Amino acid sequence: MAHDLIPPPSPAGRPTGEPGQTPSEAPDKPSLFRPAPEEIPPPPAPEPVAAEPPRPLAPSPYRSRFGFLLGALIGIGLATAALLAGVLASPSSSHVPTNWSSWKPTSHDGLTAAHQIADHVSPKYRLGNGDQLVAVLSGPLEYSDVPLSVAMRTAPVGGDIRLLDGKGVLFTLNGLGPHGSIKGGTPSKERHLLLRREALELALYTFRYIDDVDMVVTFLPPPPPKKGQTTSEVASEALFFRPGDLKPELDQPINATIPPATPRPETIGGTEAREIDGLTKPNLFEFSLQQGQNGQGFLVLSRIG
Repeated sequence: MAHDLIPPPSPAGRPTGEPGQTPSEAPDKPSLFRPAPEEIPPPPAPEPVAAEPPRPLAPSPYRSRFGFLLGALIGIGLATAALLAGVLASPSSSHVPTNWSSWKPTSHDGLTAAHQIADHVSPKYRLGNGDQLVAVLSGPLEYSDVPLSVAMRTAPVGGDIRLLDGKGVLFTLNGLGPHGSIKGGTPSKERHLLLRREALELALYTFRYIDDVDMVVTFLPPPPPKKGQTTSEVASEALFFRPGDLKPELDQPINATIPPATPRPETIGGTEAREIDGLTKPNLFEFSLQQGQNGQGFLVLSRIG
């Protein structure tokens, strides 16, 4: 009978528990109808906190001073380098005044510039009657397309022979007379001095405005040959200059050496004549043209005793 009083299992599947126990007091046991409680995973580990970047240092109160000083030193260095480059690029003209002359050749080609110099200088030199003194031919230092090396005899007697090579310009003063002598007028010391003045002016313009010229040679016109005299018996003279020979004159305007008013043979004299004679006489030579055994051409310069 008692067995009949036991209630049937709950259709909801809820355990009835022990007699005298409320459902909340039922033992915490798994049931076929209630799954076991899920295991709660441990809380995730906290993400590492990135280290705070170091704070920049406060600007130094001397920073602007150091920056100014560094900039000044760099500026001085650049200016010094530029000045040095200019001096090395043109050592012969680094101290020459910018107003060295009121005229200068317009061509950057050396031979063309030499031609312009000859055309500028030659019309200024005239005889007493107004005729142009000489025609001036310009070109490289060669004869009949054969380059010339300079062979200089250092003394009329007992001197050495110096062989000089380099970039040279040759001017020839041709008087359009026999053998290139001056046609008309009377030969004189004053006329010869005027020719040397012209040769000096040609050399000054050449060294000043044509780059890398090592030497300037100017063939002077010979005196008119005497009756029966052959060409080989006529003395041939040349003026030979190197840049160092005229360094003081290149460091001052050309008008200080060559006055702008060109004299005539009859009017040259006084202080100007003495200065021209002093600048040109040491560079005056007798010359001849020779060909060596190997075909090389030589301009032989001999001191005038």
